[in-house]
Amino acid sequence: MNIRPILRSVVAGILLCALGLVSAFAGDVATFVNLGFSSKSEYFMFGFHGWDANTKSFFAEIYTVQVKENRFAPNGVVKKEYPGQLGPGQDTAGAFYTLLEENGPLTKKFGINHLKQGRPIYILMNGEPPKDRLEFRDFVSSSAYKVKMVKDIKGKDEKVQSAFYLDVSLTLKDGKTRTHTIGLKDHYRAGIQDYRIRQILVSPDEQHVVFVIETIHYGKQGPSIRYMVETAKLF
Repeated sequence: MNIRPILRSVVAGILLCALGLVSAFAGDVATFVNLGFSSKSEYFMFGFHGWDANTKSFFAEIYTVQVKENRFAPNGVVKKEYPGQLGPGQDTAGAFYTLLEENGPLTKKFGINHLKQGRPIYILMNGEPPKDRLEFRDFVSSSAYKVKMVKDIKGKDEKVQSAFYLDVSLTLKDGKTRTHTIGLKDHYRAGIQDYRIRQILVSPDEQHVVFVIETIHYGKQGPSIRYMVETAKLF
């Protein structure tokens, strides 16, 4: 059996997939980093990093969230760009490590434990189509989730702006149901043309939930990906 034609077909398929990804996201795709919770799950820290082809710079951002209140902790947001060229095989994580080191006191201030990253109950796998409606069971707590993302997108291209919120229904082991509306319905963010639920985490104290949201930003060279979170107390 001659396997060369098969190998050529496989290689061609891989190249076509790669080209498809490049055309779909000609902008920059940031990498999400879970930095963990504080000891009592009061705070959650996350960030992301990447390389911006427009500014020719590495970028890194770190956010600390008050989990129960679903808002940024005071002085809990740091961002920085580092000029430099992205070489073949080079990772942008160096920018993130540098920003984290420069802001070490921030981690200590909020008592973040990088080993306490929560328990994932949903992950959107790469290549899987995003869904605005989710139904799944958390087998650890025996709770059932129904999640609906409601989006309102106005305008297009440079003038696009959008808002979203989450309707969450949680059916507990005893059959009782809790409902939550998470997010700001009327908070329109300029330049964002779509939102996707990327991950859902339960905090180490099992009392809170964190939704990791992928934000799709308009760009003339193609859309770019960043991240935000929404949090809520489960019970």
